[in-house]
Amino acid sequence: MPTQSPYEIFDEETVEDDSSTSSFTLTDAQKETIVFNFEKAEKLLLEASEKDAKIALLETKEKDNKLVNLLEVREYNDKIVSLLLEIKEKDDKIVSLLSEAKEKDVEMLKLQDKMLGLLSGTREKDDRMQSQALNRLASLQKRAHAILSQNFELHECPFPRLFIILPVDRPRWDSADVLKNKFRLHFLCESGGHTTMPGKSSQSQIHITKHDGYEVRDCTGIVRKYGKYMLILLHWLKLGMPSSASSAPDSSLIDIGTDCLMGYMDALSKKHPDLNNINTIDDYEGLERAELRELRTFLRTNNDDRQIDDLYRVATGTGHFKWVCLDHYRPTLKEQEQKAFESAVMANGGKYDAYIGKVIVTLESRTKAEKFFTILTNARRVYELDITFDWDWTEVELEAFENVLKTNKALTILDLGYNSIGNDGVVALSEALKVNKTLTALDMKYNFIGDEEALALSKALETNTTLTALNLECNSIGKEGILALSEALKVNTTLSTLNLGTNSLGKEEALALAEALTTNTALISLCLSWNPIGNGGAVALAEALMVNNTLTTLNLGFNAFGTEGALALAEALATNTALTTVDLKGNSIGIEGAFALSEALQFNVALTLYT
Repeated sequence: MPTQSPYEIFDEETVEDDSSTSSFTLTDAQKETIVFNFEKAEKLLLEASEKDAKIALLETKEKDNKLVNLLEVREYNDKIVSLLLEIKEKDDKIVSLLSEAKEKDVEMLKLQDKMLGLLSGTREKDDRMQSQALNRLASLQKRAHAILSQNFELHECPFPRLFIILPVDRPRWDSADVLKNKFRLHFLCESGGHTTMPGKSSQSQIHITKHDGYEVRDCTGIVRKYGKYMLILLHWLKLGMPSSASSAPDSSLIDIGTDCLMGYMDALSKKHPDLNNINTIDDYEGLERAELRELRTFLRTNNDDRQIDDLYRVATGTGHFKWVCLDHYRPTLKEQEQKAFESAVMANGGKYDAYIGKVIVTLESRTKAEKFFTILTNARRVYELDITFDWDWTEVELEAFENVLKTNKALTILDLGYNSIGNDGVVALSEALKVNKTLTALDMKYNFIGDEEALALSKALETNTTLTALNLECNSIGKEGILALSEALKVNTTLSTLNLGTNSLGKEEALALAEALTTNTALISLCLSWNPIGNGGAVALAEALMVNNTLTTLNLGFNAFGTEGALALAEALATNTALTTVDLKGNSIGIEGAFALSEALQFNVALTLYT
């Protein structure tokens, strides 16, 4: 039922009592109390209702907050899960990357091992190439040193010994037909020490001269004969091309020359299979004297009397010679002394070749001879003297000439041919030879030298240690003289060339010489032509040749022997490996002797035989 207000309940004046039928009336105070209580109760109820509503609202709000918190937690958890998933994906990627990295590391290690192997192989290859290059350089240095230190006596090679060839026209070099190309020969100035390595000092090195060179007649021939020799010198120059002047060919030309020569030699080896190793220098053994003397035959030059290539011959401190250009020749001169000597030569109507230091003079009187001998004593640039005495000598002139030979430190070749110097002259000369340390060649042909003079010369040869060539051709040396010379040859260790052609040698003299040849180890060239040694002499010499292994040239032309002598010589020549040239012309060797000699040549292929 609807709630009544206390005022509505108590509007009536009376109230019925449930326990009786009587009624009572409420006072105002009671009414007010009841109303107050009702209001208070109503208020309390309202407050309780509001409180309940607030509680309900708070609970709802709390629930809402909890729900929000739960939602936030869930969202946070979802984020964490998402992050964990991302982290897992990244971890998986990292694991994958690490796996790939590991695989790459393995591959890298394999590559490194391969690279190390390649580097090791490359290092070994480099070491091998470096070793080969050093070996080639050592071989080149050895061969070049052998060439540069080789010394020839003046009479053996009277012109420059170092030379190369360069192409005539490099821009027009025909690579298709290499052997049609032309060369010019250039000589080298020996201005420096032979053992010095190239590139050390351009002022003291071997170099090409300021010369246009010489046209080569036969390019194929000169390359066949001197190719290795010139290639070694070109390579040597190429290591550090020195040049004394701007007009001399430069290093690029040396490079070109080397390449062209090697190309030419290569083409030559293809055309001639027997020359397949022509470019190889390891087996090179050097040139012989005769080979160097043949060089002129390959050149086109009309300058026979003048030293080729404007080079000057100068003596070294060791008594040998080298050829230098004008720039290196000038410092060796003492101008005043040199001019005085040249004037003395001219005053006697003589000739002086400053290029080779050669004097040709005829002395016509004692006065001129004395003046000439005085100035000749100190002459520094006279290496070769061809002198003729056109008056009767006296003891005074002989002593003066003897003193010249004893004191002169430069003279190496003395030509006294066609002089009737007589016994006194030979004795004086022999005395000088006992102390002279520079003379290497003595020419005394056509001097009427007999046994007595030969005895004097023999005494000198027993002690002399510098003379290497002696020409006694066309004299009158007989038994006693040859016996003495033979005894001297047994002890002499320097004489390498001896010419006894056209003397009075017979069988006995040949026997004496043969005996000397069995012990002598210095003689390499012996001429006995135009001596009647006969079969007996030829047989004795043949027996000596079975023992001797140093003689390379032997001239037995016109020696009056026949088949017997030829057969003995043939037997010796079949086994002797030292001889390279033998002249047997003008003998009656007969068919049998000729056949035996031809058979000997089958065994001795290096021998050149003239019959």
